[in-house]
Amino acid sequence: MKPLQHEKFTVGTLVYERRALYILFFWLMWNDFSYMLGEQLNGLTRVLMRDRGASFTVIQVFTTLGALLGMWINPVFSTWSDRLRSPYGRRRPFLIATAPIAALTVMAIPFAPDFYHFLMKFEVMAAVLGRIPMDGEVLFIGIARVVDGFFAAIMAALFMYFYWDVVPEKVLGRFNAMAKIVTVSAGMAWSFWIVGYAENHPKEVYIAVSLITTTIYVLSLIMVKEGEYPPPEPRKSKSVFEPIREYVKDCYSKPYYLWIFSFMLFYQLGNTGNNFIFFYLREDLGMDLGETGWVQGIASSVVTAFGLLLGYSAGSVIDRFKPIRVVPLTLFVSSALALISFFVITDKTSAAVMASFDGIKNFFFGVALGAVTVQLFPREKLGQFCSAQAFFYQTILMIVTPLLVAPFFDWLQFNRGAYLWSALFDLLAALITVKVYFNWKKKHASDLPERDAVSAACVGIGESEEGPKV
Repeated sequence: MKPLQHEKFTVGTLVYERRALYILFFWLMWNDFSYMLGEQLNGLTRVLMRDRGASFTVIQVFTTLGALLGMWINPVFSTWSDRLRSPYGRRRPFLIATAPIAALTVMAIPFAPDFYHFLMKFEVMAAVLGRIPMDGEVLFIGIARVVDGFFAAIMAALFMYFYWDVVPEKVLGRFNAMAKIVTVSAGMAWSFWIVGYAENHPKEVYIAVSLITTTIYVLSLIMVKEGEYPPPEPRKSKSVFEPIREYVKDCYSKPYYLWIFSFMLFYQLGNTGNNFIFFYLREDLGMDLGETGWVQGIASSVVTAFGLLLGYSAGSVIDRFKPIRVVPLTLFVSSALALISFFVITDKTSAAVMASFDGIKNFFFGVALGAVTVQLFPREKLGQFCSAQAFFYQTILMIVTPLLVAPFFDWLQFNRGAYLWSALFDLLAALITVKVYFNWKKKHASDLPERDAVSAACVGIGESEEGPKV
């Protein structure tokens, strides 16, 4: 491989020399840091509701209402952005427009109880709200979360596509090794220096984090330019239903893609256990937010050190072993770690040790997952197929989680059992990815050498939004 300084790198119409490439990485690292730091507020919102007596079922009902919006937003805006042609690119107009609005709505969440008590001063509103069989503060936090979820869903739908549009494939692995360190660093900053204040100052935390991250995020979007794209494929007819028909036929009529979607479904089902694992630490082991932050901070520090020392080498190993083989391997490891955690985690020290192991596993999984995504889906319709995958698993999770998963844990009254839950579904996801691997191998048998060359260049982005299991 030639050193960076002797090469030019292209993606679409964008051409980067060494200095421009480093500047691109600089701004995208800040973009990634701000986005991931802002995402930490989602977990804090669950804590606000839980501390006010909300059951897991009630919390999940509001999460599902937000998912109802997201499941329609994702396909619409993903496909729309694939086809958009503007002077500012195809992804940036959506991201720049929605980021400030999303910041305002998330800042409103901790003020929702105050708004509820203000309305209760009016006799008519007090009579109406008094008939709702739910704690008023929980209700208003949940409503604020749903409103915020509308704009956050647009950002989440396009966040990854933007990277793939502006980062050359040839350096995607090097970029994502750096990005992985940055995302873990965002979690470390949250865990060590921010979340502890949220115990007694949630409003200040929401406002400060939202303002800082949104400012950085929008600035980075302004500084990173998109290239030009070829015209989108013309529609086959002018019927309003034609795009829907094409979308469904492309994405849901082939078993090859349905197996991929099923893998992500079971993986996300495993991730639902993380919510209950957190409350095992908080409620069963009696940790406050500062202590749970310490656990996550230690794990993030270990993963950051690992990434700095061995991240590039780990990416090279994944390249040689092939990312599509690494994904099932890391899921088998994830299942084993969750099972071990069930037996050994009894205090914050053991929780930090297991979270560190899980974080290193997530490093390998995240690097491999992005490469697999780029390989498995057609690049010209990347947004469409990624949104179809999200629509598939979110629709099922939206039904299963509030009706079965959350009530099950409310009935079980055994938060520690979430480790066994994660172990089971990670194992099932691993078995499905083995099937996905053989499907991919069969589909691309004729051009496998070429695909392997692409694989070596495309170490990707992606990790569980929930973070390491602890």
